Amino acid sequence: MFFGKNTGFPEETERDFTVRQHKIGYGVGIWMIAAGGFILILEILYHVSAIPLWVYGIILAIFALGIFVCMEVKNRQLAVKGTALYYRSTFGRVRQFALEDIGSVKAVSNPSGGRDDLRLYDKKGRMLCRLETGMQNAESMFWYLYDNEIPLEMEKNTKKELTDIIFQMPVDEEKISGMSREVYGQAQAMMEEWVEKNKKLGAGLLYGFAEYHGSLIDPEAQIQPEESRASGKTDDYLCVLEVFVKKENYFIRDRRQRLLLMDFPVFYKRKSRKITGEVRLYYNENWKKEVRETLSYLAKYLQGHKFIMDDMELDYELKKEV
Repeated sequence: MFFGKNTGFPEETERDFTVRQHKIGYGVGIWMIAAGGFILILEILYHVSAIPLWVYGIILAIFALGIFVCMEVKNRQLAVKGTALYYRSTFGRVRQFALEDIGSVKAVSNPSGGRDDLRLYDKKGRMLCRLETGMQNAESMFWYLYDNEIPLEMEKNTKKELTDIIFQMPVDEEKISGMSREVYGQAQAMMEEWVEKNKKLGAGLLYGFAEYHGSLIDPEAQIQPEESRASGKTDDYLCVLEVFVKKENYFIRDRRQRLLLMDFPVFYKRKSRKITGEVRLYYNENWKKEVRETLSYLAKYLQGHKFIMDDMELDYELKKEV
């Protein structure tokens, strides 16, 4: 571990990724500097008596804060290059440390400061650096730490996209068949309970697994094109639990002709952030929470809307096991 003034800081092309402030911060900083200048000009042009020193103090503070914001956007960042990490402070001071130096990471909700902190500690509990969960590539940093088995601690109100990461469990491909049967059984119990509880709605649920090439998914489409459907566990594999709402054996559409379809990713493959960079299969343990929350909302949604019944048929199979 070392400190210095930009010593050894890697070039952009050498980095795996960089956690930094959003460029919009420049606009905020420049606006503050311009506001300070505007106030100063008004005071000079229109003052009728000597300008109190405290007015100059306020103007100077606005200037200084604007400059500080611009410096923060330009300088403050964490660059990751393999197992080496380089943190540069707002004032350009660089600290280099290795992945093995990190003992733990804590995401701290900080509403009083207006942003959530992401704090990296060494194995003696000393802080290595402090970032914000809203920074560019903060999620990539979380995956990097998670894949390399660094302990992550997150407070209750931490950004949802980050807390969900700890529910992504790497699994062996040969276990997916048994796990999918177990998932289907749990989903079946939840669906049957919902139908029984909401008998008055007269709605049924059609559900099962659908397998896709994640890279060919069309985010605008409800029913994915045929070429996106996967027949094997490819490197971009995605297995989704799909749930359709039906009534009297008809599929249901809203007034905008959109199918009442819910989908929940359960298994997927992605490239690990480990140095080896292998493609791994993951199980999304958070699917159960997502299903419960969605079904709870669905019951309320169906009561307050009118729908169109469609006698369409699915041209693909919803599976009980993958």
